Amino acid sequence: MARITSLFTSTAIATMIAVPAAAEISANDVWDGLTTYYNAFGLTVDATEIRTGNRLTISNLKLSANLPFELGSFILTTTGLDLVENTDGTVDIIAPESMPLAVAITLPDDVFVTTTVDYRITDYQAQVAGDPDNFTITYRLGRADMELGDLSITGAKAENLDLEGSFILNARDMVGETQFTMGDFLVISQDTRMGAFTLNGSYTGRDAGQGEMKTTMSMTMSDTQRSSIISVPATGIDLMDLPAQLRNGMSFQFASTVQQQTSLQKITVNGAVVSNQSTTVGNSISAGGLSKDGIRLEMQADDYAIDYSLPELRFPIRVSASRIIGNFTSPLLKSDDDQEFVYMFDMKNLTIADDLWNLFDPDAALPRDPARFLVDLSGKVRLFEDLLDFNAMRDAIGNGNKVAELTSLTLNEMDISAAGAQLTGTGAFTFDNSDMATFQGLPAPSGTASLQMSGLNALMDNLIKMGLLENDAAFGMRMGLGLFTVAGDGDDTLVSYIEVKPDGQILANGKRIK
Repeated sequence: MARITSLFTSTAIATMIAVPAAAEISANDVWDGLTTYYNAFGLTVDATEIRTGNRLTISNLKLSANLPFELGSFILTTTGLDLVENTDGTVDIIAPESMPLAVAITLPDDVFVTTTVDYRITDYQAQVAGDPDNFTITYRLGRADMELGDLSITGAKAENLDLEGSFILNARDMVGETQFTMGDFLVISQDTRMGAFTLNGSYTGRDAGQGEMKTTMSMTMSDTQRSSIISVPATGIDLMDLPAQLRNGMSFQFASTVQQQTSLQKITVNGAVVSNQSTTVGNSISAGGLSKDGIRLEMQADDYAIDYSLPELRFPIRVSASRIIGNFTSPLLKSDDDQEFVYMFDMKNLTIADDLWNLFDPDAALPRDPARFLVDLSGKVRLFEDLLDFNAMRDAIGNGNKVAELTSLTLNEMDISAAGAQLTGTGAFTFDNSDMATFQGLPAPSGTASLQMSGLNALMDNLIKMGLLENDAAFGMRMGLGLFTVAGDGDDTLVSYIEVKPDGQILANGKRIK
């Protein structure tokens, strides 16, 4: 909870003091615009406003909200900021170098969480330009530090919970701009660049039966660029009415790049190390969005490497991949028409260290070439319920009603290769959801798939030599493969052409097997 509170606090305050060119706007216009922004995201803003000439001072600032699904409430209090009007029609945002924060969270069963945060900034400049309905905040920040202070968890349900933690976040060389467009929908477009970001933290939990468990972590990111476009109703986001708001135009889009990332995590129990993990990632790219068209997530990470140590092993487990790519899209709202989905995951040049290989293959019987795991699927589904209508989904599942059905599936590409063997394939199928009898409760498929396997017999021979596979088991596997495959053109190559017909017949390489 301490980490979540710290991150929420940093997001809220950074957005408020760092949000950019040229009409005329007043300090009150800026404050009204920021208040509208927080209100749209479910936050209530209370503050003391004092006007002195061209300066509007905001003090005794409090942001509060009820957590969704009756999970409790949240209150953040801090000092405030000054908004100073310039003669050219712009407004400067003046933030104090030290901004103490107090956070109080009320959870179900009368559990109360309180903490303090010391928020410090240097070389901060921010200016607002535009008009009350369309203004832009341009900002720069030399350094920001956020340190979690005292953490307290109290209440009858928390009497056995003894938790303490400390977290320090640091950001350097941040520049960016955020544009606010007011109307029936509040549109926020943001672009930010940050030279470096670090997080260092630890939390300790104590239990009468298990003793003390401590987790220590750190993370660094360099040369980060982020952009986002958010369009939300000015009246606010309603989590219980998300489908209607999405249909009316609410959307979220984001993209980011990070040049280099590292993270460390160590867990100890009563002072003894039980796990130690380090991860490094080279250049990474991510993007995504949420709209009436569905959800979209894309990512790419280069030079991914992880070292994981356990006390049972005398060496760390080292795994690396030259590139990891992921792509996922899915509809969220019901429709009378079929809707497309995509799932693609590709891990290239996957390697594990020789120390780990040697545990089960000390004689190096298996080829240790880099492996690959690629599955690229697409298809169509029909949704009978809005997946974000939580009440409707609960009722449909509770009553045993169908929420969705698969109407088509295409295997665009598959490449699974490791230890000298490789499986590749493509295929496409449609599904008759009115026929649930031919395939015993599953929608009847029709279509074809083409598969090719190479090196499989050699792999089984090596596994037999290593004692990991019995001769009888290998013989049964080869006999089973013989029903679905024929010899290919290359050495130790098998191919299979599977055809499923609408009447339920299944053919393998032209031979009927069902």
